[in-house]
Amino acid sequence: MSNKAFAAERKKPRPLKSDVRQLEVAMSFTEEELIKIRKATSGWFKKSARTAIAHSLLALKPKIDSAKKLDETERQAAFKKLMNEATAARQHALQSGANSYGHPQWAAAAACESWLHELVGGTPGSIARVEALIEGLSRN
Repeated sequence: MSNKAFAAERKKPRPLKSDVRQLEVAMSFTEEELIKIRKATSGWFKKSARTAIAHSLLALKPKIDSAKKLDETERQAAFKKLMNEATAARQHALQSGANSYGHPQWAAAAACESWLHELVGGTPGSIARVEALIEGLSRN
């Protein structure tokens, strides 16, 4: 067998067994951002950031729950209004000197904004994964 044939044979993906569930391979941008925030705010010295994130997310949750009960047009408008507020808060944090994922004010606003972006444009699977991350960040 030549090197080219061997390389071509080696690159073929093996089929999954029928009892193995396939997951969505691509992670959404917002999911990646939330993971970066979680990593940057872990550890002994980031308690204030985790607290700020948890407070912001817990304050946003009832608003999101209310919006989810609306019809599609009103729900999207409500999510976009909340998203604009979160974007403004994130931009204010940047103007105030935030310069990393671990900055409390920026991380809190960015987590809220990411959640809302996923609700507006995500798939059911990506929304579920993002909401699991949000639940973890909300626990402080």
